[in-house]
Amino acid sequence: SVGRDVAMYERCILENPYYDGAELVMCDNRVENRTITKHYNEFLDSIDDDRWIVLCHEDWELKENLLDVLMKLDKDKLYGPIGVYIEEKKNVDVLVMKGKVHQGPKNGGKTIVIRGKEPEGRVDTFDCQCLIFHSSLSRKHSLRFDENLRFDMYVEDFCVNAYERAGVESHAVSIACHHHSEGNLSQAFKDSVDYVRKKYTRSKISLSMDSPCS
Repeated sequence: SVGRDVAMYERCILENPYYDGAELVMCDNRVENRTITKHYNEFLDSIDDDRWIVLCHEDWELKENLLDVLMKLDKDKLYGPIGVYIEEKKNVDVLVMKGKVHQGPKNGGKTIVIRGKEPEGRVDTFDCQCLIFHSSLSRKHSLRFDENLRFDMYVEDFCVNAYERAGVESHAVSIACHHHSEGNLSQAFKDSVDYVRKKYTRSKISLSMDSPCS
């Protein structure tokens, strides 16, 4: 995780019993607010063994045992709790969501359930709140994050790049979780969307760039 809100990190991750047995790494961004993509790439470069990697926001709270989820996954795919895909129709293509996540403001206000068409299944991209993959997959295909993307759309880009370049599929997987965020459709977010769309102009997947939990 890359974070600046230490209290939120401690609440959602460090003190979370469902991470029992995991090696927790926090990239502290309080002093030098470096881009998330730089932190994540440096982290990937530091790994030379086989392990499952969970890259998540400091406000993403796991609500079930992580190991139980990981043990059923294929090491050759990307995973996340919620994502979207393009469903081709006769006259117009439709953006469809898969997966499920509880979401609410950091102050503990009203919680909503964001629920997709199906709880699991193939998607084109995930929301940035959580991305899961095996280190052997990233090494095999030299998967990296685009450092032109600072704080938005970096997971969406990662998914499309992995599929376009190496045929790596993304799958929404059922994970009991809570995202303590309301999202922010800032100009920076919109600029990131435009950047990724232009990057994959010829890709059908570029239509599914809008984040489902923004």
